[in-house]
Amino acid sequence: MRSRSTRGWLIGGGGLVIVAVLAIIFVLGARGGNEKGTRAIANNGGTSHTLTPRYSAPPGEGHTSAQQLADNAKIAEANQANGAEWIQVEALKLPPPTVSANFPAILNTLRQGSDTYATAFVNELLDINFAKDTRSALLSWAQSELAPDSMPGTPSLASTRVLYGDLVGEPSPIPTASTWSMNAKHRVVWSVSDVSESVNPEWSSALATGWQPSDPLMVALDVTGTLTISQASHQAVSKPFSLELGLASAEYHHGYGAMSVDNWTEG
Repeated sequence: MRSRSTRGWLIGGGGLVIVAVLAIIFVLGARGGNEKGTRAIANNGGTSHTLTPRYSAPPGEGHTSAQQLADNAKIAEANQANGAEWIQVEALKLPPPTVSANFPAILNTLRQGSDTYATAFVNELLDINFAKDTRSALLSWAQSELAPDSMPGTPSLASTRVLYGDLVGEPSPIPTASTWSMNAKHRVVWSVSDVSESVNPEWSSALATGWQPSDPLMVALDVTGTLTISQASHQAVSKPFSLELGLASAEYHHGYGAMSVDNWTEG
């Protein structure tokens, strides 16, 4: 199931055409990396445990100009026009937000910058030993890293389901259950290197109009890197990958969290 669509409209005093993506790139108008085996994570003592919400996005300041309010109203109207898609997102059954020995929490010290968090998140998301890791554990970890979508018009129930919808939809960096099982059977291992981030230019253009998100940590990043695929008795193959990563204030941690993963490509 695709959890979002794209659309465009005019917004801002300059009449800038913007493209809105249900998950993150509501643009009004996104390059460091760890090698495999060096995940920047917090040690949880080898046990798994489910997290509970602890944080909320800090309130934005000075976002009440007439133009800001008008832009917010247009975004909300476009968002609410996708009621059928939001119903699908709201119906998603979420996994518990759980960290474990194989998928621990990212260190809080790396949550204070969008670049360091994005690098840590992507490394852990794609650093997979399919025979030892499970898809359900990875999805539960991803849910523990979520940041709610606070864009105008986003239904409250759907706001914490956007990331999960991206990861179980298509295209997604996480393989389907059947592909995961096949990779495990053949002892496939993924490792990540050369991760880099830059601010998505459309997001920069959106902010340049004077519009500001209510969550000051919200940002859209373009992320690139190299995915190396290893398998016993086979030569390792390395492929470039790219994705769009939406960040905002984390639900279960202090600092950045992941709001959306979009436009995944590899090879």
